[in-house]
Amino acid sequence: MEIVGYADRLRAQPGETVSFKVSCQAPSYRAQLVRVIHGDDNPDGPGSKIDDLDSPANGEYPGRIQELHPGSFVAVPDDPRLQLDGSFTIQAWIYPTTVGKGRQGLVTKWDCNTDTGYGLFVDEEGALSLRVGDGETVDEVGTGVAMRDAKWYFAAGVYDADESSMRVYQTPLDHWPLQDTAAEAGAAAAGGPGRTGAGLIIGGCSRGPENVPGTVGGLYNGKIDNPTIIGRALGPDEIAALREGRSSGAGDPDVVAAWDFGRDFSTATVTDSSPNGLHGEALNMPGRAVTGHNWAGRNMDFKHAPEEYAAIRFNDDDLDDARWETDFEYAVPEDLRSAMYAFRLTTDDAEDYIPFAVRPRTGEPTAKIAFLLGTYTFLAYANEHLANNPVLIEYLEGKGMEVEFPLLPHEHYMVDNKLGGLYDLHTDGSGICYSSSRKPIVNFRPNNKQRTVGAGMGAPVLLSADLHQMDWMESLGFDFDLITDEDIHFDGLDLLSGYNVVMSDAHPEYWTEDMLIALEAYLNAGGRFMYLGGNGLYWITSVDPERPHVIEVRRWNGTGSWRTDFAESHHSTTGEPGGLWRFRGWAPQRLVGVGMTAQGGSGTNSAYRRLPDSFDPRAAFIFEGIGDDEVIGDFDTLNLGWGAAGYEMDRADPALGTPEHALVVATATDFDDSFHHVVEEVMHMNSEQTGTTNDQVRSDMVLFEYPNGGAVFTTGSIAWSACLSQNDYDNNVSRITANVLRKFASDDPLP
Repeated sequence: MEIVGYADRLRAQPGETVSFKVSCQAPSYRAQLVRVIHGDDNPDGPGSKIDDLDSPANGEYPGRIQELHPGSFVAVPDDPRLQLDGSFTIQAWIYPTTVGKGRQGLVTKWDCNTDTGYGLFVDEEGALSLRVGDGETVDEVGTGVAMRDAKWYFAAGVYDADESSMRVYQTPLDHWPLQDTAAEAGAAAAGGPGRTGAGLIIGGCSRGPENVPGTVGGLYNGKIDNPTIIGRALGPDEIAALREGRSSGAGDPDVVAAWDFGRDFSTATVTDSSPNGLHGEALNMPGRAVTGHNWAGRNMDFKHAPEEYAAIRFNDDDLDDARWETDFEYAVPEDLRSAMYAFRLTTDDAEDYIPFAVRPRTGEPTAKIAFLLGTYTFLAYANEHLANNPVLIEYLEGKGMEVEFPLLPHEHYMVDNKLGGLYDLHTDGSGICYSSSRKPIVNFRPNNKQRTVGAGMGAPVLLSADLHQMDWMESLGFDFDLITDEDIHFDGLDLLSGYNVVMSDAHPEYWTEDMLIALEAYLNAGGRFMYLGGNGLYWITSVDPERPHVIEVRRWNGTGSWRTDFAESHHSTTGEPGGLWRFRGWAPQRLVGVGMTAQGGSGTNSAYRRLPDSFDPRAAFIFEGIGDDEVIGDFDTLNLGWGAAGYEMDRADPALGTPEHALVVATATDFDDSFHHVVEEVMHMNSEQTGTTNDQVRSDMVLFEYPNGGAVFTTGSIAWSACLSQNDYDNNVSRITANVLRKFASDDPLP
């Protein structure tokens, strides 16, 4: 990408300033404020609607390249007590996951530029090694035996200054015949560790004194458990005592530092439990609350046995903040209407958009309707490259689909810079569980298409799909405020109570507990909710209290692209159990009447047929202008080609919480075998899980009332909103949506 950027926030309100960070290969670029109304350029729809606006931030800016520096590590500031010029021992339990990728730092005070200092490494052959160097002489000893990936090892390196010798110990936790990778080795040391101003790094080695992303190399993939440095050379018996747990490095009288990873799980703090207090900071969000070498299998919650979760998982593609410099800022005017905006960045040869939502101040609504933009879902899918996820490749190949990837410039940018979201895998094959807004999100764009949808042709998703709804409301004259997931999470009922009706976007999948509580309170207080999507209120999502630009998801027992170990399913940032909301008593049916039941992105959608409940007087307003036998959404759409029901769908189910008084007014069935029942409801292996074999593969349209005049209307399909503009907005999907929105937005009581 010749030009790419991001904003320091996804949404703002009047009076706030948004900072824009840009990387541009050209000498200069132009920035233009625009209001984004419709971004999907499909010729069968309204086409692109993007209005240029006046702004003091519009103008020409100098181009400069800003690089991304992924990779997590712990940085401990330089300290005289870490300047080891005599004997020492470094010890840790390690769980490497890419032993063949090159030299990786474990615990190092090593300047990569000058080969000065000391450190324990995984060497180029995948064996444990110890290095000392004074800038002229480098002494190294390695076991010469490659470790195995995803296995725990006791690792220790000893430097004896008096005997000018070095020794390393590499012992697997599990021993197997013919596969034993236990080894130790010794060597003479001609020199010793020289003094360096570089700080100590856990999970890499230093390239400069700053010890921030971009100045650390030799990044490690895997877990490290409670590393310790002792200021003397331990003998074989003492090493054996450490390995067998008969003594503790932290309790040694000569301990220099003993970092306790079994605490401070929700923070970036890494505490040194020794008297020296050589505390560190975890940078780029390494994984916390993960099992250590001594996990016994009795506790699945790190809070109940923190000493068994005293490990941190490092990955060379972790990235929580790109830390780019600001290129220009935009102060949101007091009179700017609530809507979706962006700065369009252009060079002579390239273009990019940096979108941001503008909401009203809490307690100062400007309309009776609020449209809820799923920014946490955006973060979950940020920079997704599902097309090279082995799980999805197998799924696509089973449907006869091949998607060339990477193909487009932004896809190459994602892959080349190790950008990924919560649907992607780290370079070592583990799932990514943290996502951040403080980096380029190249699929958060008004014209974005996901190429793994629609038989490889691609379809609008996320922002581009949500603009279908915003454009529809604007075209039909509905005034609305734009709010986001973040706004509900932080402001809750105080924000929602100002609106008669809240409309969801097409894919409201990722919700926090605070959001669910706020929605329930809003509905019980008389609020009304139009759930016009599918696969909503699905994955448990948490927001990092210290770093609110970061969300966390731990996947298990749900339909997804990877699965965490169950023992690591609790969120490190909040301590809450992860997975699906349905398994914590918040099945989507409980709040909105329907919940995820099926998915399919490569076949043909379906349409809705009215059911007897649709003729109940309570539902009459929904079907004004709709014939008794009229098929709803039986026409071309901007998502998957045809039909209002599809992609991912939801069903009503009293057993999961759909209220008994709910009216199931229409349903869509007749799906082909590219649509499948969700895996969390499959109890045993069988072939009765597709659209032609399982009646759970359907999409239900539901209406039901809450106390005090509250109500919910659902369509249970991601594809619904892509039908709104068909035939110049004159169709039965548009008509039903308008009927409900007018009734829900009015001050009049429901029938």
